[in-house]
Amino acid sequence: MSIRMKLIRLFLAVLIIAFTRGVAPAADPVQEAPPEIKKGTVTGRIMVKGKEDVPLSWGQIMFYDVLTGPPPIPEKYERTPDISRNMDADGKFSVVLPEGKYYMGAVKRLSGDKLGPPQKGDYVFRSLNEKGRPRDYVVKGDQVLDVGVFTEAFPLTEEDLSKRRVTTAIEGTIVNSEWLPVEGAVVVAFVEPIIGTKPLFVSNKSGKDGKYVLPLAEGTYYLRVRNSFAAGPPEPGQIVGYYGEGTPAPVPVKECEILKGIDFQVVVFRGRGPAPQPSPKPEQTNE
Repeated sequence: MSIRMKLIRLFLAVLIIAFTRGVAPAADPVQEAPPEIKKGTVTGRIMVKGKEDVPLSWGQIMFYDVLTGPPPIPEKYERTPDISRNMDADGKFSVVLPEGKYYMGAVKRLSGDKLGPPQKGDYVFRSLNEKGRPRDYVVKGDQVLDVGVFTEAFPLTEEDLSKRRVTTAIEGTIVNSEWLPVEGAVVVAFVEPIIGTKPLFVSNKSGKDGKYVLPLAEGTYYLRVRNSFAAGPPEPGQIVGYYGEGTPAPVPVKECEILKGIDFQVVVFRGRGPAPQPSPKPEQTNE
């Protein structure tokens, strides 16, 4: 018998012994499931300042994840909340949140303006620390954090609005496919170009001249225009547009910079089918 045949028989014998002793070949590695996100509950109540027996009925309680953006600073900009929920008729709330650290605020809009920064007549509440900065709350998994009763909600006045100091912002004009101004649209700022992510800032609604102002913090953003504040895909009939030629382009903004001339041309989203094409910009004539 050749040496080669002896080696083959020896190898087969070793395999038979291994299997008879219960030794099986190594199994394919199993992909581990992502860890479950633990959640906690935050409860509390908000009342109107100077009227401790009047709750902020049916207002919205808002939470801002410390890790996803800068703290909200109303006198400079309004950051969009990561999670918002309605309060009840007694101004009470109970909100389930992923464990983490959050800033907190509330608003009850009476001005009729459902988008952008709160306006005159809207009630607002800001949870601030002793230094006047946003207070952070630690939410732990499977625990209830009772923040107590706040009696600091107040209606915004003209004097309050005059204290807003827009020091860092983006400005421009929104026009339609015929190059006419679009009124009532908003510009939303994202930190990523991916559709479906949550915007971090939202502008005021554009005026009759199509002009908008988007106060924000220093950073690099991707900008889109919508009829309303939204993160998901547009509905048929809504306007759509983004800043950039062909693909969304990043827009860097420095602290204390008012970046002007960030203009948009929008089209109406029709759903399926080819997107409508904007008309060429008309040539300006000197008369």
